[in-house]
Amino acid sequence: MQKLFKQKLAERGLKGRVRANQSGCLDQCEHGPNVVIYPDQVWYGHVTEADVDEIVESHIIGGKRVQHLMLADSCLNTDTCEHRKNSGQ
Repeated sequence: MQKLFKQKLAERGLKGRVRANQSGCLDQCEHGPNVVIYPDQVWYGHVTEADVDEIVESHIIGGKRVQHLMLADSCLNTDTCEHRKNSGQ
């Protein structure tokens, strides 16, 4: 998916201004594939290739978060996320 992000960013003239890095699941494997937009610190989960255009257009270019893809704050970097295996035990 990183290659697709790079392609879409280049198509919009953002090459060199916006970086698409690849990483592991960032300790959010149960929500993956994940995308994090910095410096906004917005986390998107269960992202598919079909979501890439919307993230690029809406968030990166338009500055508007894609609400339906955002991970809840209660799920970020916490053991109490309802989606984690053995959550709350």
